[in-house]
Amino acid sequence: MRFAVRISVSVVGLIALIAIGATTATAHDGKKHPTPNPESASGEATSGAKKDFGIKIGGVFSLIDHLGNPQTDRDYHGGYLLVFFGYADCESICPVGLKRMTDAVDVLGEAGDTITPLLITVDPKRDSPAVLAAEVARIHPRLVCLTGTEAALVSARKAYNVKVKAVEGEWGKDAVLAHGSFVYLIGKRGEFLTLLPPVFGADQMAKTIREYLDAPKS
Repeated sequence: MRFAVRISVSVVGLIALIAIGATTATAHDGKKHPTPNPESASGEATSGAKKDFGIKIGGVFSLIDHLGNPQTDRDYHGGYLLVFFGYADCESICPVGLKRMTDAVDVLGEAGDTITPLLITVDPKRDSPAVLAAEVARIHPRLVCLTGTEAALVSARKAYNVKVKAVEGEWGKDAVLAHGSFVYLIGKRGEFLTLLPPVFGADQMAKTIREYLDAPKS
């Protein structure tokens, strides 16, 4: 396991950075990468109004969960989703993003019961259902991890405008992968609501999410 050399910023990431209005730099292996500044971002990100990022985000997927069961986007309609793209062997942004989004669900208490935290792998050759099940046991009991065929995962990434690139090693064996780092909040009808940068702490992320929930805000 090695630290990712860099985190790529997808089209969605670039638009989000503009919409949020500020960036700061975080370093991995001595290189700097743009990520949102939570202090300057909070005023924009915590508004309950749905954001228009200028492109369609989210949509249909047909994948397999960490228990080997088929799952589609429609299986989650009626509740909210927090969607994150990453992989089990990632030691850079994935542990941060996954921990903060699952902690945010816990911070929300009963309101968090309506939310499913979801990891969609970008590394299906290594992330078998068994590998992903171990991630669920390690991170959070309510986390759902999805894998599938390469074609199905490419389709899911395309729906969320997520780009993936091997920056070190051989793809499918020991590659370090650069990938999008945002958490996507998806509504009860499968509609995109907002982006959450992983630099938000759990409390800030929960505060932002709460603005979109059909639940008491106290």
